[in-house]
Amino acid sequence: MRIIKIDIPEEQIHFGLRRIKMDKLGQIVLLAGKNGSGKTRLLNQILQTIAHKPQLRIINQAKKIIKQSQESLNRERNALSDYYQAIKNGRGELYEREIENIKRNIKAYENEINNQQSFLNWNLIETNELKEEYKITPFVPKQLNIVDSSSYNKKDVLNKANIIDSVGVINLPGGTLAKIQVVQDRWFNATHQNSMLKAEEKEKAIIQYNRLKEIIKIFLDTELERNIDGEPLLFGFPQGKSNLSDGQKILLQLCLAIYSQEKSLDELVLFLDEPENHLHPAALIETVDRIIKSTKNGQIWISTHSIPLLSHFDPSTIWYIENNSVSYAGNSTESVLQSLIGDENQIGKLQDFIALPGIHALNRHAFESLFHPLPVMTGKNDPQTLQIKHELKKHLNDEKEIRILDFGCGQGRLLANIFEATKSDTEEFLSSLDYVAYDKFDFEKNNCLNIIGSIYKNPIERYFNDFSKLFAKYDKKSFDIVVMCNVLHEIDPKNWVKLFSKKGSVIDCLSENGVLLIVEDQQMPVGEKAYQKGFIVLDTPELKELFEIKESDTDFGFSDAREDGRLKAHRIPSKYLKRISKESRLSALESLHKKASDKIIEIRNKEINYKNGKIHGFWVQQYANTGLALQELQ
Repeated sequence: MRIIKIDIPEEQIHFGLRRIKMDKLGQIVLLAGKNGSGKTRLLNQILQTIAHKPQLRIINQAKKIIKQSQESLNRERNALSDYYQAIKNGRGELYEREIENIKRNIKAYENEINNQQSFLNWNLIETNELKEEYKITPFVPKQLNIVDSSSYNKKDVLNKANIIDSVGVINLPGGTLAKIQVVQDRWFNATHQNSMLKAEEKEKAIIQYNRLKEIIKIFLDTELERNIDGEPLLFGFPQGKSNLSDGQKILLQLCLAIYSQEKSLDELVLFLDEPENHLHPAALIETVDRIIKSTKNGQIWISTHSIPLLSHFDPSTIWYIENNSVSYAGNSTESVLQSLIGDENQIGKLQDFIALPGIHALNRHAFESLFHPLPVMTGKNDPQTLQIKHELKKHLNDEKEIRILDFGCGQGRLLANIFEATKSDTEEFLSSLDYVAYDKFDFEKNNCLNIIGSIYKNPIERYFNDFSKLFAKYDKKSFDIVVMCNVLHEIDPKNWVKLFSKKGSVIDCLSENGVLLIVEDQQMPVGEKAYQKGFIVLDTPELKELFEIKESDTDFGFSDAREDGRLKAHRIPSKYLKRISKESRLSALESLHKKASDKIIEIRNKEINYKNGKIHGFWVQQYANTGLALQELQ
């Protein structure tokens, strides 16, 4: 089970928090914030709220009762109508009592339907499936007093060992060492030369012991051994006298929880509240990763202020808590860092301490540029999505409906984000969009079809990997806008002329007054090998050279989402696309090659920091990639 959406209004919150609104939650949810910000209270509120979520049987029962009550309600209303008709015909003197009874029945059925509907409408916490039990399990041990099993009799040892098989951490202090004792004793008996156990029992005992030894070795970096008196040894001492540190006590309990409960964790929601307490960062990350592997169909919520732990995960999993309010951090982690570390000066000191941040960023960008691009899903407030939506709205001023082609649609991020952003705007906007998706490759086809299908009927008629099939369904010259969002840089320059020229696929799509909308991040933060030569990002001057656009061509234009020259959307009327030629392509590449050279020299005269290192890596790639393209095309 996974929680996919939370929307708890402030008036239903009991822990001093503001409204909790979270959506698009995946397998990992990170809650970042300093001490006292509200992380633990948020987890407690979720625990308290989900206890009131109607179970599957309640939902099914409510549907059944609503159906029966609605049928009875219809019968009563029909009977009431008959009585009124009798009164109208002058035969209703004796029906007054019956009419009052029917009215009471109608009111009772309406109340019953409303009561049952409240179960169906309960949406404070949405899960990916309805369950008979919505169980969330805290999974970070808090007790440091681990009981020495040598003080138990044999029966107590077995009982304490077995009880930690139940999911959770509450029984771990009393059962951890007992479990180790039982597992080791069974192994010892199975391997004894006079053992009378069956072969399968022996094998099972040996496998279980070796698995326990492996987990302890991974987390505590020590061998589980046995002394002559039959006592388990940790770090060479009897386990109850091994003088474990607080962190080792936490790790040992987690070792036994994973060992004993691993098969039961798969579909659970686990809360890890500040697991970094007492743990070394490397051990913490190793532990969390092992828990995640055990919950492939479940979900892990981690509240933390650990920078190493946060950096281990994709930033898109981070939610930021400050002043009792939770918000999505996503890829904008500046506020998270400032909350946990301090101002930009403190963040800069940390970057310097990590060592040569500029060189690290340059090397990282170069490393990333050896790999093919990965699909990225962003939220409804993604600047590029809002930028595209604004451009589409401007086109709608002249048209009642527009047909758009999402060229290089990938997972369908553009449509998903427009749909989410439109929910709080106006449904009229979305209904005016005739959306069609195209991608040369079908790697993300299923994901994209799912998104299209959540908005339009017959999604298969709106997704294509081949232009011949696209034009078999839709007329040529019938699209008002072709959107290329972070796509042009992935297209090999040797294909530009063929793609945009008079007989190119884009021209075939666009109507006479159609527009090509090219949206690009002018400082790609992540490198990628989009094609053999890498990637090439064209800005306004290069696009004007590519399509030979002059100052007098006033219907060409662009918008700058953040007014810093980075996120740009260029509007290119279809009539200008025809101007592309082999010569204009060379001119655009030569201009970008020269610009990249100038930028590299400029950045090398600036402060060496992580931010400038990433920009330097971007322009080094631009310089190399345009050079390779020119070498091939000249």
